[in-house]
Amino acid sequence: MQIPKGLAPMVPSTEDALAAERTKAGFSVDAMHEFIVDSDMRTKVSKVEAVMGKEPETFSLRNVYFMSRQEKMDHALQIGTRLIELLKEGKVTGDEISIADMVLDINGPFGLHRTMFIPTLQNQATAEQQELFLKPALNYEILGCYAQTEIGHGSNVQGLETTCTYVPETDEFEVHSPSVRACKWWIGSLGVTATHAMVMAQLIVKGRPHGPCPVVVPIRSTVDHQPLPGVTVGDLGPKFGFNTMDNGFLLLNRVRVPRVNLLQRYISVSSEGKVSRPANVDPKVAYGTMVYVRTQIVRNMSQVLAKATTVAVRYAAVRRQFKGPDSALESPVLDYSMVQYRLMPLVAQNYAMFATSQAFLLHYQQSMQELDRGNFAPLKELHATACGLKRWTSDVAIAGIDTCRHVCGGHGFSQFSGLNEFYGNAYPNIIWEGDNYVLSQQTARYLIAQVRALRAGKPVAENQTTRYLKRHMPGGQLQALARCSVEQLMGSAGAQLDLLAFRAAAMAASLVDAMDQGQSWNQSLVSIQRLCDAHSDFIVASYFRQHLATLAATSPLLPHLNKLATLLFLYTLEQHSSDLFRLPGEAAFTPLMVAEVERALARVIEDVRGQAVPLVDAFGISDFRLNSALGRSDGKVYENYLQWAMEDPLNQESGAVVRKQWFDKYYKPVLHPKSRL
Repeated sequence: MQIPKGLAPMVPSTEDALAAERTKAGFSVDAMHEFIVDSDMRTKVSKVEAVMGKEPETFSLRNVYFMSRQEKMDHALQIGTRLIELLKEGKVTGDEISIADMVLDINGPFGLHRTMFIPTLQNQATAEQQELFLKPALNYEILGCYAQTEIGHGSNVQGLETTCTYVPETDEFEVHSPSVRACKWWIGSLGVTATHAMVMAQLIVKGRPHGPCPVVVPIRSTVDHQPLPGVTVGDLGPKFGFNTMDNGFLLLNRVRVPRVNLLQRYISVSSEGKVSRPANVDPKVAYGTMVYVRTQIVRNMSQVLAKATTVAVRYAAVRRQFKGPDSALESPVLDYSMVQYRLMPLVAQNYAMFATSQAFLLHYQQSMQELDRGNFAPLKELHATACGLKRWTSDVAIAGIDTCRHVCGGHGFSQFSGLNEFYGNAYPNIIWEGDNYVLSQQTARYLIAQVRALRAGKPVAENQTTRYLKRHMPGGQLQALARCSVEQLMGSAGAQLDLLAFRAAAMAASLVDAMDQGQSWNQSLVSIQRLCDAHSDFIVASYFRQHLATLAATSPLLPHLNKLATLLFLYTLEQHSSDLFRLPGEAAFTPLMVAEVERALARVIEDVRGQAVPLVDAFGISDFRLNSALGRSDGKVYENYLQWAMEDPLNQESGAVVRKQWFDKYYKPVLHPKSRL
């Protein structure tokens, strides 16, 4: 089926409209791309797209919207298998395969082997265990998953019921699921793929519990892939999204594994049943894999939101709706202030997320180096920051993708927009690796502990969190902010960061006061969510400003980036204006000041709108990655949207048989009932 010839051309065309938007660029899009996306990411994305571009029969995404779940899984397995072959051929590296997964947005069944099973072995296995498990895992001689969540236990890791009991008579561990509630659930790569599971289980030695620890459990034969004795395992079935991943369930009936299968870098069990840990080790180091995964979530959320904002901004720039009073043409949707208000803050948040992902990855790497040297002091603050940023970035990204769908109107509902697939695949990020509402408690718990230590005059670790708490807790230097007008705040990056830090510090101090006066933890949970977000607002803005500070003061990029940082700041204030009224002392905002924030935000949004298309172009998301009719870089939206619909199998000759069957079975009896024949 083809579009009929001879149709009147669109005037102005969507292609010309997008080109016109690009002529407004006040900066080099290439230079902006090089600044906001780190060089390592740029290099790897470019390489994997070039490699995959040579094999479109394997890596094409064109038909994915027509596939059933099993067809999607088959497609993902085909892609994953070919990537492993390319790895063994030396054409891509292990890191580049992970980049390929991100580019394709197909989280296939091999993904968790790379992102959770292998990192856990790298970080928590001894040299002997790495030889035994890591080496074959890197060679894909075994396929792993990370089995932590249970059907009755998710974020409460300490409450896991699966047990790992030492049996001294045979020098083995017995791994057991004592109830249905202990069934491992939602485990990616487990449903049909994994041969081995990294099972988080309660370690029990001589009747004494030692908390959750990771143990390697073989679950399927590497010869015929059949479940091993005592193992009940399977796939969970279709989901809201993320359907290329074989999330699975696992029950273990007193499965025995050798003692060496318990990862023993940070805890060891001797053949005599003696349990020991390295000196000064923090037991939370066992959760190191989760912290690593959260760094990846922060990075991936910046990428997936970039795809959504690129689609929505480009489409809003070419979509015309309603004529203005002085125009013969309908207006671009992007010219309407309500559309700008929904999209421009997302662009600013997206830029901040790119900067944050780079800074936080560096923070993680530095902390891991300290752990390797036996210094566990950075772990608590790293964990608190990871929890907060995982929540902040995934909340912003998921809500942002949904906003982009809405902005695209009815066409956003089509799979061909790409946005529904982005949303479904990204949505689990607000739940997995810690539900966002539960994670906020981890961040708040750390902040509360630091506030109490500072008030008691006790020493605290030196880090970005304690520095702002020491400076801005009530009684510090915060009153200087009372003398700043909104206009002054807009012109001072330092004052903006001070206000965000002050807000978080004041909220932390207020919460501690309430709890010291008898408010329970459960009664504090709503305030805890707000505190976590306030803390993360400051961390993200701080990372963003740190990144901008690496530019020369004369850089032509800087005015545009400063405007985005100010937009982010004003939007944060506007979205949380009730916090401004509650600031202590003279720093509290008045209704007039909040109104001034709203007016200033509207001005900055309108100003940024002129650069909207170049700003999203700078994300560098290829048409291959977007896989969207609405967000095409050439602006040819409607022609390709219509052609894509025509490619539906029901509209092809191959669909004629189905259409005939439906006519005979359903339509004909309606159109020609027996009484009329």
